[in-house]
Amino acid sequence: MAAASSAVLAPSQLLLGKSIAPPPTRPPSTPLNPAPLVVALFTKKKPSKSAKPKLPSNDELAKWYGPERRIYLPEGLLDRSDVPAYLTGEVPGDYGFDPFGLSKKPADFDKYQAYELLHARWAMLGAAGFVLPEAFNKFGASCGPEAVWFKTGALLLDGGTLSYFGATVPVNLVAAVIAEVLLVGGAEYFRIQNKQGFDRLHPGGPFDPLGLAKDPDQFALLKVKEIKNGRLAMFSMLGFFLQAYVTGEGPVENLAAHLSDPFGNNLLTVLQGTAERAPSL
Repeated sequence: MAAASSAVLAPSQLLLGKSIAPPPTRPPSTPLNPAPLVVALFTKKKPSKSAKPKLPSNDELAKWYGPERRIYLPEGLLDRSDVPAYLTGEVPGDYGFDPFGLSKKPADFDKYQAYELLHARWAMLGAAGFVLPEAFNKFGASCGPEAVWFKTGALLLDGGTLSYFGATVPVNLVAAVIAEVLLVGGAEYFRIQNKQGFDRLHPGGPFDPLGLAKDPDQFALLKVKEIKNGRLAMFSMLGFFLQAYVTGEGPVENLAAHLSDPFGNNLLTVLQGTAERAPSL
């Protein structure tokens, strides 16, 4: 039996006179298959699917939001495939118009959206301030001595005071500038700090005392109306400046002159110099 066991021992083990078990044999390693590596190197990785934009909940919202919303040109003049991919129709007033690619980066998109909305709101307030005092003064109310917007500023520069509905407002130029800085600067500081955690662009809550935005769908439509009217107001403000420079009159007087004689008082006659008016600025 000893001879049988020694027969299976290696010669070196016999020379030492010890019975040492042979080292365990390692299983042959499985050769690597290069096929997956080659496939990984030469196949294009599929991009991860991004979350699809939320579709509008009804037909009225679908006019202004989502992939089938209205775009800035009719279907025959603009194909929807030409609209930049980053303009998905998720924000109010997105008509797919960004010819200079200013909003390709998400951070830039958010920044310019905020800038536009803030300027739109100030333009709406400014347009009302340009038109209403002059209209009140023209149709009987005492908002003067001259309630034209640039003449009101000249009046304050000359040390005069304002009068609205027959009541004198004891505000001089210095007081007006201080009030504007405090009110406008205070509102902007409050918006930037946002300690109450409101939405920075559409805060709601105490800024919606009539509860117009309680219904989410109605709120979404109001956002569209706000930015549309704000864009119109910004163009109106530009028009008021140009009209005042060319005609020397306010917007209400310009409109009244045009309505009284549409063919004698319009853009062409003013540019040609045939209208009976002269710049006074």
